[in-house]
Amino acid sequence: MSGIDAVKKIVETEGQARKIVEDSKARAQQIISQAHHEAGLLIQEAVSSAQKQREQILLEAKQRADAEARQSDIETQQQLENYRRLAESRKDDAANKAVELILNA
Repeated sequence: MSGIDAVKKIVETEGQARKIVEDSKARAQQIISQAHHEAGLLIQEAVSSAQKQREQILLEAKQRADAEARQSDIETQQQLENYRRLAESRKDDAANKAVELILNA
């Protein structure tokens, strides 16, 4: 192999090496870009999932609070009815005692 052939071979090899390096850089940039895109999608998915969970938790908490409020209303109405009956009973007893006192006087 002559010196000119060797130089041509070296130049050709360097050209191939530059092309490989440029192709590798382009591919690396493409991989990085794809990774950023996929990371963005994963972040959006995670945020969306967290918002859905938050909404579900709030809905369940509201439903529990509403159920507890209804139960409290029922219990309050029952207590009021019991107090009303007790008051009526005592009023009747008081009226009967007043009549007794008047008649026995």
